[in-house]
Amino acid sequence: MSELRPVGDLTLAEMRRLDDLRARTDATHRRIGEIEVERHHLVLAAVNLGAESTAALAAVATRLGIPDGVAWSVDRDGVVRVEVP
Repeated sequence: MSELRPVGDLTLAEMRRLDDLRARTDATHRRIGEIEVERHHLVLAAVNLGAESTAALAAVATRLGIPDGVAWSVDRDGVVRVEVP
């Protein structure tokens, strides 16, 4: 096993610079963690919105008597169209 031997000391400016870089790196890593948590919450919100949309569309299909398996769509003006074979 090799041995490490001292060859000099950092200057005060070098020590401050390295401490600053270390602190900024730590802060950046913490921020990345915060963003990941926020991303997770946004993904869950998107999944929940998708489930709500599916339930709302199912309620519309039921109200209008559209059977399962029939293709249908809703126009921007609220008109529901059913595919006719």
